[in-house]
Amino acid sequence: MDLISVQKHGLLGQNFYWHRRVDYNLSEEELSAVGIVDNQVYVDSSILPVLTKVDQELQKQGWRLYVKEGYRSPAMYKLIYNKRIEKYGEKITDSLLNMKDMKHASGLSVDVSIWDIVSNKELELRKREDGADSLFVGFYKDSTDPDRQQCHKLQEYLSNLMFKHGFKYGSLGEYFHFDYVAAK
Repeated sequence: MDLISVQKHGLLGQNFYWHRRVDYNLSEEELSAVGIVDNQVYVDSSILPVLTKVDQELQKQGWRLYVKEGYRSPAMYKLIYNKRIEKYGEKITDSLLNMKDMKHASGLSVDVSIWDIVSNKELELRKREDGADSLFVGFYKDSTDPDRQQCHKLQEYLSNLMFKHGFKYGSLGEYFHFDYVAAK
């Protein structure tokens, strides 16, 4: 595995757990011990060209690809699993972290969103007040609320773009998590 920083290669992103370390009661020392020393998002170099193509297509819409997480070491998985259990409990944590496969440890999995170039901020792909269930594919499919319909449309747009470039949803079915499986 040849890990490289997406930000150092022209993509937008930030390391989710570095950025949200206070929210998850993670110290810089704990993060450093599992290999996270800054806000960089690392992926296997083999998927950088593919992520760049996704980013280029999003730019046609006035958006950018925003990579929120890439490589996560097995030690990092264990650390955040324990921290999430403290914060959310085992049931919610198990629904959101695949401790069996640890796909992020391959360097071929990413958590992504859409960044709006004009407003210079991340687009809303879910309503936080809808809780953990809103993190999963299809949650807003039958919503009649215009804002939630927009979230669904953006999730579908991003998903279809990622699928087009050789990604698939992860086994848990989160709308933002994609595993690279093949070139298209």
